[in-house]
Amino acid sequence: MRRTNVLCQILLVSLVALLIPSRADVVSAGVNVWTSHGPEGGYVIALAIDPATPTTLYAGTEGGGVFKSTNGGRDWSAANVGLTNTLVLALAIDPATPTSLYAGTGGAGVFKSTNAGANWSAANAGLTATSVNALAVDPATSSTLYAGSWPDGVFKSTNGGGNWSELNTGLTYSYVTTLAIDPLAPATLYAGIGGAGVLKTTNGGETWSQTNTGLTNSDVRALAVDPATPATLYAGTYGGAFRSTDRGANWSAVNAGLTAAQVMALAIDTLTPTTLYAGTRPGGVFKSATGGRDWSAANAGLTYTDVTALAIDPATPTTLYASMHYPGAVFKSTNGGQYWSPVNSGLYPGWISALAIDPTTLYAGVESHGVFKSTNGGANWSPANTGLTTWIVWTLVIDPATPTTLYAGTTGGVFKSTNGGANWSKPSTTLTNCDVPALAIDPVTPTTLYAGTGDGVFKSTNAGANWSEANTGLTATSVNALAVDPATPATLYAGTDRGVFKSANGGGSWSELNTGLSTTTAVLALAIDPAMPTTLYAGTGGGGVFDIQQVEQPYTVYLPLILRGP
Repeated sequence: MRRTNVLCQILLVSLVALLIPSRADVVSAGVNVWTSHGPEGGYVIALAIDPATPTTLYAGTEGGGVFKSTNGGRDWSAANVGLTNTLVLALAIDPATPTSLYAGTGGAGVFKSTNAGANWSAANAGLTATSVNALAVDPATSSTLYAGSWPDGVFKSTNGGGNWSELNTGLTYSYVTTLAIDPLAPATLYAGIGGAGVLKTTNGGETWSQTNTGLTNSDVRALAVDPATPATLYAGTYGGAFRSTDRGANWSAVNAGLTAAQVMALAIDTLTPTTLYAGTRPGGVFKSATGGRDWSAANAGLTYTDVTALAIDPATPTTLYASMHYPGAVFKSTNGGQYWSPVNSGLYPGWISALAIDPTTLYAGVESHGVFKSTNGGANWSPANTGLTTWIVWTLVIDPATPTTLYAGTTGGVFKSTNGGANWSKPSTTLTNCDVPALAIDPVTPTTLYAGTGDGVFKSTNAGANWSEANTGLTATSVNALAVDPATPATLYAGTDRGVFKSANGGGSWSELNTGLSTTTAVLALAIDPAMPTTLYAGTGGGGVFDIQQVEQPYTVYLPLILRGP
């Protein structure tokens, strides 16, 4: 009797073990769990140069985290270990200990590295702001630093980011875009405010006051203090450049020759402070050798002119760097801006927002430039924008049955062409959200389309003539990507700002598909393996590429245990 019981129990346990996969099987090799495969990259927003070793520089990117170069920008590598948020808006280096640096992020506050970017850790105790646009380190006491944020104003740390305190007395406007410290009197600090001009403190941030007399444009994006004569400072605004020679008490416009109005960055030659540079949008770099009294364009070699940041080699000020938001490139000049060369090896820029191909024709959506078409494999391109009333194109899809029919998702809704992009029309006004970053088409029934918007997913069953919401169960409504299962078109996936969702009934209802993928991960692209549609790939905002292999879990079957007597 006892032996029979034991044998039956062994048989039952063995059967259950065969039917239930081990935990290792579930999570390995991307089976039912997302697995990262890299790479990373993004648009360049911030630059910082090591003051002791100027050939070492860092780039903060929009979604790609921090990149580092140790050879003057010739080669870059990602430096993101521990950096859990890769939208880097600001960088600052400790001038006394340049292996210590800080990164301000858009969503996770401040991170600190004490080993030149090899590792990062959050430095947010007391920092209630999560979006940090500006950082400034006290040049005399480098353990003191300031963080400018939105929407929480200015914070200060006196122990290298160990703890922070809010310093907003008198700071009635909280959108801090830039910070600058008087190098000879570090208790004097200036804050550039988006929409409120310049505010100043003379007591290390304890109190602030506006100092805007003569500043006719209050949308300040950049500040720079003359290192030799700190009473002189400059402000870059959406209305050009301004100069003050009395520590901000009075300002005057200094725009002669500065033909681009939006000044996004300023940099002063450390050895000859009357020489300064302005990074503009969209006019590239301008240079003044007269303290801003007159400017001239300094763009030779620059293939892009949407400047986000400037950085000057402190030891050799004729060497400077300029970063571009479009398309995320870094350029270097070794002769004071006379000529620029790209230094992007290892960076992953790009603003081609969409590609679509039929067997003979290739289409590209180029952000702010509409649709381009090539009929010779990309050797030559021509614009294909007739009828396209908005040129910010996020996505393109081609009708698989009729390849001359294609659709464009834009900031102005969905446009349709029935003649290979020669002409476009907007077939429907029933799409209640017209910012469409994602489109997908049913490969079996091409008149069925899906549109991803900031208000979730919309579905059309008549080739875009009418749209209706398809959001049941879709708790994240900012949809960046869509993909339809080629074998089972009723199955589709949505990449959102909170991971991936799946529908098995043509958008009728949705459920999360995020095991192994953080629900704070923004999924920007999706692709399905055509040979094995249960394998799905997700491209994320700065976290690289993930894949998942969906395998149905076997059911545990319990057999009746019948015991018989001897």
